[in-house]
Amino acid sequence: MKPQNLTKGLKSQKAESRLVLIVAAATVISVFCLVSAKTLLGQAMYHKRVIDARHSAVKQLNANVDAANALVQQYQVFQSGNQTNIIGGKNSTDANLKPPDGDNARIVLDALPSHYDFPALISSVAAILSNNGVKDPSVNGTDDSGTINSSPTAKPEVTTITLDVKGTTNYKSARSLIKDLERSIRPFDVTKVDIEGSDSNMVVTLTVDTYFQPALTLDLTTKEVK
Repeated sequence: MKPQNLTKGLKSQKAESRLVLIVAAATVISVFCLVSAKTLLGQAMYHKRVIDARHSAVKQLNANVDAANALVQQYQVFQSGNQTNIIGGKNSTDANLKPPDGDNARIVLDALPSHYDFPALISSVAAILSNNGVKDPSVNGTDDSGTINSSPTAKPEVTTITLDVKGTTNYKSARSLIKDLERSIRPFDVTKVDIEGSDSNMVVTLTVDTYFQPALTLDLTTKEVK
């Protein structure tokens, strides 16, 4: 082979080797750029979701603060807006007052006890009968303490408790008895009334419905941004 041809061959091989290196380097750089771009794009999308979630949380918190402020104002009006409470008694925060007197907040809180207590219910109704001078009082019902769960729940349901109330009194006291049941802190619905005897000596038999509802629990969940 002539020296000139050998020189040209070597130059051609060097040029081809340099071209291969350039193409390989360009390929590596291109792949690196694509991978880096994909990673950066994924991070950017993640940060955007985080920012959007934060904005949504801040918006919800602001709405909750506004709702809480409105609730406080409504509570203040409800608690002290009138001299008469919601069941017709004296509106006062004096803890020594007895129903129908008392402040509206206490009346509402005591209206539906959060624990099922059948003996206490019987005692409460018996006290109403005694306050109205009912003789030979009788309060009967079914005690479901063994089946009713008083534990707080996320979806509390109201349970109806039916009582049969009976006693001897006069007409005036019978009217007062029914009125006191209707004005009681704990709601009573008189569904049936039977009266036998005279105005001064009558036997009154009542069918009364009252209610129990467990306490409500808050179901707090944590939201994860993916």
